[in-house]
Amino acid sequence: MFDQTVRMKLVATGIAIGSLALAIGWQSPAWAQSSSLYQRDQQGHISLPSSSLTYRETAPPREIKLNDLVSVIVIESSQLISEGEFTGRKNLNLIASLREWFEFDGLNVTTAPLANGEPTAAGIYNSQFRANGELETRDALKFNLTARVVDIRPNGNLVIEARKRIQLDDEVWENSLTGIVRREDVDPRNRVTSDNIAELSINRRTVGHVRDSYRRGWFNGFYDKWSPF
Repeated sequence: MFDQTVRMKLVATGIAIGSLALAIGWQSPAWAQSSSLYQRDQQGHISLPSSSLTYRETAPPREIKLNDLVSVIVIESSQLISEGEFTGRKNLNLIASLREWFEFDGLNVTTAPLANGEPTAAGIYNSQFRANGELETRDALKFNLTARVVDIRPNGNLVIEARKRIQLDDEVWENSLTGIVRREDVDPRNRVTSDNIAELSINRRTVGHVRDSYRRGWFNGFYDKWSPF
């Protein structure tokens, strides 16, 4: 009897607590634990820094001023393949005759009679020409150069200019470069590649025995340029 009374009291207490909790939950929003790894801000947006485990904030671009130095990595390559074929043919038939001639009669010029008739000439000319040509060239250029900012345009673009000269005994190597670069194309390590430079102009010049060993003479250059035969 005692156990049944205690049991009924416990059941009544549980019903009362459940009713109270239900009433409180009806008036206030329910809260539950979220298992999502994506964290939202107050507006409900998901931000990359708080959601990615590998996110690293990029460093802001360095402020570049006039006369600052920028490292330029020149990597240029080109390939040209050209093929051509030409076939020409000429046919010419010629028939000529002399109908009138002249002679001198003292100081006068008169028509000379053609005693043996009108002299004639006939000929046939055939010509055929065929040419095949194929050209394939590959060029590559790679070197590093330090340029100086010589001007800053109103829109923030940088005008750079670089010169480099190396001399070893009688051998001389000269490199020069000019162009326009956007500020955002200069990486945090203060470098820019040549494919990000607008109006790029590169000049390389070599003087010395090495250059003389493969340099063409003036006659060969003239002959190759004009090709008279």
